[in-house]
Amino acid sequence: MTTAPPGAVRTEVVDGVLVATIDRPGGNAIDSRVSFELYAAWARLRDDPAVHAGVVTGAGSEYFSAGWDLAPGAGGLAGVADFFRIGKPMIAAVNGLARGGGFELALMTDLIVAAPHAEFVVAGPLGTALPARLSEEAVAELRRGGGKLTAAAAAKWGVVHRVVPAGTELGVALELARSLAGTPGAAAAVKEIGLGAHRADDE
Repeated sequence: MTTAPPGAVRTEVVDGVLVATIDRPGGNAIDSRVSFELYAAWARLRDDPAVHAGVVTGAGSEYFSAGWDLAPGAGGLAGVADFFRIGKPMIAAVNGLARGGGFELALMTDLIVAAPHAEFVVAGPLGTALPARLSEEAVAELRRGGGKLTAAAAAKWGVVHRVVPAGTELGVALELARSLAGTPGAAAAVKEIGLGAHRADDE
């Protein structure tokens, strides 16, 4: 296991899976430093042949990420948009509130594993701020909920892959990442599902 020096994003490699943990006081909000450090983490995921999958999570049990603190930095949304097509699976372990940019960051990964108390919240007016990669059913549920999805509702409408007991979401995400990394066909299939959503957005 290798670990990067402490920063706004802590990174370590566990059994070939790069884990990036946003660790910033004030709700793990994404400022320019967090964005650049996440970008660097995804660059390592892309370039290091010994790293086969990635997991992103937040420190603590209250916030995955409270959203954008400043304008987006390198690579658009914390670097994820630039690295989406690198061919390696990326999983979000959502341990608490994912608001605004934090919600979008989770949606940019291939799979989301969430704790039961996790919430997914749209920032801004619902008419303009709904993430484009949500199904019609999920959008309707967000509208009914005033811009908020519980973990259970997010799982019901296909936003979340699995809801797991609190405190286990990172471990489950690591298990999934290792499984996908060890099965190239499965990893490619998961990527293709996500790429299909991206292509639909671009049409």
